[in-house]
Amino acid sequence: MFGKYDLNEEIREEDIEIKIGGRGKIKRYYRKAGNEEIEKIVSAESGNLYVVPVEPVNLPKLGVAEHLMIELEKPYIIEPYIEDTFYLKFPIEIGVFLVDKRDVERIDIFTMAKQKYILYGSPEQGIICRWWKSNIYNDKPEVNKTQEGIIRIDIKNSYREWVEVKKLVFRAFDMKIFYNDYAYMHAYINLLKKTMAETAFNSRKPKNMNASIDIYEAKGIKKFEKKFVMEWGL
Repeated sequence: MFGKYDLNEEIREEDIEIKIGGRGKIKRYYRKAGNEEIEKIVSAESGNLYVVPVEPVNLPKLGVAEHLMIELEKPYIIEPYIEDTFYLKFPIEIGVFLVDKRDVERIDIFTMAKQKYILYGSPEQGIICRWWKSNIYNDKPEVNKTQEGIIRIDIKNSYREWVEVKKLVFRAFDMKIFYNDYAYMHAYINLLKKTMAETAFNSRKPKNMNASIDIYEAKGIKKFEKKFVMEWGL
């Protein structure tokens, strides 16, 4: 389902249906996802439609959450001064964009994954996160491609003691999402203390994958900070 399409196209996968088409400049955009349907009118002579996975913090509306928390099904314990790699699943939202040589315009975002939110930190200073729960996998797991993606975790314990991890928090602003037939991210975790860690993302495109459209960059927002510090516990 993910990819680049002409402005006369029908896309169907599981409970998702996307259509765009019409005569001349005036085109009808229609999308059905589960029980939700929307319709818009598009006026365009050229360009393409992109259907891609995007940062999973845009719904129900922008500003509700800007971070993703993945809670581990079982706590993960790592000894001092070693590195490890494992995989998690994360929820996806699907963005639909109109793209030409001059501009990128978001026309639709939807999700088939259940939405739940949680507070990370204190009520006074904490942050609201999109919540997800995942097992830990040694290899890339099979995923429901319309609802979830795969995130590779490269983790390093820089602390002098064993550290137990029950959850990981990522800032959506830092995310780099890639896709072929499924969504993929690659994250780095540096454990600084028993209750503190840095999370960051690898921006290098994996072989045989495409870079998704970055909503923040499409808005013209420049990214300077590259890491998020988890300071309210692991």
